[in-house]
Amino acid sequence: MKRIMMAFALVVVVSMFGAYRHVRAQSAARPYGNVIPTENPSPPAALTSHTLITTYLDQGAPDTSLGSGFTAIDGPVTINCSNAAGCTVEVINTAEVGGNSASSNQWAICNQLDGSYTGICTYQATLPTNATYLTGTFNNTMSLSAGTHTVQSFAFTSSGGATLAQYSNAYHLYRP
Repeated sequence: MKRIMMAFALVVVVSMFGAYRHVRAQSAARPYGNVIPTENPSPPAALTSHTLITTYLDQGAPDTSLGSGFTAIDGPVTINCSNAAGCTVEVINTAEVGGNSASSNQWAICNQLDGSYTGICTYQATLPTNATYLTGTFNNTMSLSAGTHTVQSFAFTSSGGATLAQYSNAYHLYRP
């Protein structure tokens, strides 16, 4: 009888520990995930020394209304990777978004490479509905094959009803 009680106590302790770990993992989950689940994300740039080839800078204050979904922040930037082994492009985006009227309106900054969303594209936050603005910054790194490519930055809102007040983008082209 004592062995049965000991086995039962062990099962209860192991079950409670498992339940605790499950609840703890759920509470540690990120509140915002990817806007677009990428099927073939760009391979990460290797942790090797990179040499800066060129930088493209772009900024503006368009006061553009953001509809539901993706809105271009800037025009496509043409990049020429002349390295036979390929290149790495680093995109640094900063955008100020607000003046929101929709409740639970999440926003993000995303990038396209050659017309397809690629790299990381995660939600920045839920926009407030009190006409204030938030500034978000996002860095993205994508590997390129040799040749000519286009990169472009986009703002995403889940519900629309917000405004892109201003932005600043830097596109850095590197040779590994």
